[in-house]
Amino acid sequence: MLKQLRNVLVGWVGAFLIRVIGSTLRIRVEDESGLISEPRSPGSVIFAFWHNRMFLMPYLYNRYLPGRRVVCLVSASQDGEMIARVLNRFGIGSVRGSSSRRGKEAFRELTENLKDGWDVAITPDGPRGPRYQTHVGVIGLAALSGQNLIPVTYHVQWKIDLGSWDRFIIPLPFSPCHLHLGKPMTFAGQTKDELLEAGRSDLEKQLGT
Repeated sequence: MLKQLRNVLVGWVGAFLIRVIGSTLRIRVEDESGLISEPRSPGSVIFAFWHNRMFLMPYLYNRYLPGRRVVCLVSASQDGEMIARVLNRFGIGSVRGSSSRRGKEAFRELTENLKDGWDVAITPDGPRGPRYQTHVGVIGLAALSGQNLIPVTYHVQWKIDLGSWDRFIIPLPFSPCHLHLGKPMTFAGQTKDELLEAGRSDLEKQLGT
């Protein structure tokens, strides 16, 4: 009972802070994907962003891509439950799983969501790292589903870096913020290990640090 109450409270407070901080930022958008200019364009995509950039992503998705539907891959752990509660406050669904727990089930659920017209969001270095190193699963999902992979990142000038494994970033109010959506990456039909490995390396370069 106490855990449930805590999760509800974290979800409400977390979403409130994200909205308040996000609304103060001076955001400059660089969109190479074309999605922001056509937010209601048909077709699902897979968004990939580093784990430490998670804080602003629900706010940015709601603000710049209204009308689209998205589910996010979230760890099946207790921490993941709190993240899922925050996402829910933004109308964002969650698929629970990771490489160590419910991995295969989550992969199937994400594939079905893409078929049903939902976008999918994944932190390719999460939930445990190493930081800025992509797990190949996100490339495999793009290859199997045939959907484009969109690298997404942002940089804020004023921020707090937490002491977690990913150096989680919390933007400070009124900070300049540069949001970048990269060019769509296509891996449809690619099954050879060397092609998937090359895709993983390319994604890391596009996301930067």
